[in-house]
Amino acid sequence: MSFTDKINAEIKTAMLARNEAELRGLRAIKAALLLAATSSSAADGVSEEESLKILQKLAKQRKESIEIFQKQNREDLAQKEQEELSVIERFLPKQMS
Repeated sequence: MSFTDKINAEIKTAMLARNEAELRGLRAIKAALLLAATSSSAADGVSEEESLKILQKLAKQRKESIEIFQKQNREDLAQKEQEELSVIERFLPKQMS
């Protein structure tokens, strides 16, 4: 099962469970992967290594957004970004302590 197929399966599960927070995060991942697949010249799609780089980039963007929103006292927006970050981090390898 490819990484894209795994994301699509997770999206279906989140839709059936009506889990909006998880669905937002998964759709962000899918959109980033789709964008990378269409912009690259590779006919077979995005490799596993490229997928990890994309996920790391998405996680970094979410962390920066959370920091900005907290400085601006926008906890509602920071909470949404945190929910998406937790979904993205599920697909990243565990970081060493």
